[in-house]
Amino acid sequence: LAGGCALFKPKPPAVALRFHEQVDAALPESRVRVVDVPGTQQQIAVDPFPQLTEKDISEARLVPVPGGQAVLLLFDLHGANTFAEMTTRLRGRYFVVFVNERPIALVLVDKRIADGKFLLEGDLTEAEERKLVDDLNQVAGKKRDFGDTKLQQ
Repeated sequence: LAGGCALFKPKPPAVALRFHEQVDAALPESRVRVVDVPGTQQQIAVDPFPQLTEKDISEARLVPVPGGQAVLLLFDLHGANTFAEMTTRLRGRYFVVFVNERPIALVLVDKRIADGKFLLEGDLTEAEERKLVDDLNQVAGKKRDFGDTKLQQ
């Protein structure tokens, strides 16, 4: 029976990181998801289908910021290109970042971000930030099979 243990490998951590962009609330119900913005009494309409996910992350790090720490997300090549396109197109509009279906950050896009990096400062405790970084790094690099997708830093 010891040989059968290889069948029961631990599953990757259950982390879902999703970037949803703002859409017009007048769209049909099937094309809109209304989200309560964390820390405010506002709601925002977003696309129910994410533009970016944890599969687009090559690495996550905790970095010090004034008042605590934040999560620095480093996108792979596909994620960096998608994020650059998204931040170009959404200038003056918002996107919402979800972790495990919980909205944690509302981001106003004020410029194109083309370096493949995003500093996530959201509604997370320090313990949640550490867990997010650990989970994302366990998932990173295990999802695509088409050559070198790591963005050159």
